[in-house]
Amino acid sequence: SLKIGEDEDLKVLMDLIEDETLPRMGIKEVRNKFLFKTPLNVVISHSTPERKFMEKLVSSANAEVIYSWIKSRDTGFYSIEYSWRKGEHHKQGKFNPDFFIKIDNKIIVVETKDDELIERIKEGGDIAKEIRAENKYALEHFNRLNEQQKEQSYFFNFLTPMDFDNFFGVLRKKDFSGFISQLDSELEAE
Repeated sequence: SLKIGEDEDLKVLMDLIEDETLPRMGIKEVRNKFLFKTPLNVVISHSTPERKFMEKLVSSANAEVIYSWIKSRDTGFYSIEYSWRKGEHHKQGKFNPDFFIKIDNKIIVVETKDDELIERIKEGGDIAKEIRAENKYALEHFNRLNEQQKEQSYFFNFLTPMDFDNFFGVLRKKDFSGFISQLDSELEAE
């Protein structure tokens, strides 16, 4: 933040605030610090779905039930390895889910995508294969975590903005056991 940040961080923040080429929607200030339930004092989103999701995270109705959350970096925070076939070649990759949300003893892990991805998944092709692989390996990863320990329950979802309201409605009820987004549903259909 501007009050307690390191010099280098302050410079980056001031550059962002003063950059008139950025759309105003690029910077959001959360005035009520009790709604900003992350250990970070600044969070940067890299896509419109991420930004919209963060706006929902800091709304009073949702923040009321959230213990804490963190927005992961695009690389190197919590990588999940996956593999898929692209044409005739076997490919390997890693992805970092966007958000980790803690509610009671539940950790909800969310990867946000654009709404248009649902149609691209329906069309098939290499992007569908890759996203399906990300989903498959992430679900397997968090299922293994749930089997290895009982202190917390992990849930993983792919979300697009069209499911945000439904997701946060379920989140406020604290019953996450059966939630499936439209993108999750499309990824499971094959």
